[in-house]
Amino acid sequence: RPEEEYTPWLNGVAVKNKSRLFFLWEDGNVESFLIDGVSFINLVHFIYARKSTSNATLSSLHPSIPLPSSSSSSSSSPSSQSYHHPAAASDNIVILSHGWSEHDGPDYPFLRTVQTAAQRAGWHVITPDYRPSYQFGHHRGRSERVCRLLEEIICLPDRVPSSSSSSSSSSSSSATTSSSPAHRHVVLIGHSQGGAVSSLACTDRVVSAVGISGLLLLGSENPIAMDGMSWVPRVDHVKIVHATGDRVIRAAEMRSVAETWQVPFVLLDSPVPSGQRWENEDDIHHDFLSNDLLTSLVQEVEKFLNSVATSSK
Repeated sequence: RPEEEYTPWLNGVAVKNKSRLFFLWEDGNVESFLIDGVSFINLVHFIYARKSTSNATLSSLHPSIPLPSSSSSSSSSPSSQSYHHPAAASDNIVILSHGWSEHDGPDYPFLRTVQTAAQRAGWHVITPDYRPSYQFGHHRGRSERVCRLLEEIICLPDRVPSSSSSSSSSSSSSATTSSSPAHRHVVLIGHSQGGAVSSLACTDRVVSAVGISGLLLLGSENPIAMDGMSWVPRVDHVKIVHATGDRVIRAAEMRSVAETWQVPFVLLDSPVPSGQRWENEDDIHHDFLSNDLLTSLVQEVEKFLNSVATSSK
């Protein structure tokens, strides 16, 4: 199918047998591929098993396949870490902040799809894991997430690794030199609570010191109403994208933020009934889970990153 089209994700389990992977999907289908032929960016993402009825469903479909135990993952809290996803030879960086996701952290379909889109556009993607902040109360937890993102911003490398870069120490300097940090672009993208986190990190001092070029909010929480954000982020490129049918965070909330900040506000429509939920109880509009919403959302992400990348600093 065309690259710009996305279909809804299926949950399942994978079994390795020699050089092949067997995928047993929750809809009852079974597929088999040579490991070397599987795209672990566009086709398959491995995530922690979510504690839900989906495991029971999979077990009933394929009772001979043992599923990951939820007790082992719930006994220990995730460590404070982030995941780096190199792309082409570019120093442009996206820091992608996930929404509330107690079991999966940044490993949920919508966020990984945005990550993939950014990588295909040639951006190095960093995805902080905010789950350690969930052990705190409401206000402390929100502050901890902002601190976590600021740590990530402060520790940005002078040069990011390339997925195609050579490890050979004999390479010439002209082949290994990349653009200087002064000429790279840094973009913050946030979904739901990650949108508020990204906004709050854009203080004048941080934006100026790091050179943040873009702020893209996707189905974001309202940082003005929820966190008392009193300043307008002085970022060259800011856009807010929201689904009309989102019943977790109403579009009108973020429209008011866009008007206050005087930035573009994009509404995405879908024939999916407002408030309808997916099998795992996620709001389809809030998490852009329908094919039409996801395709439109990816196009908005790609347009935004292209506009930032082609602008001068």
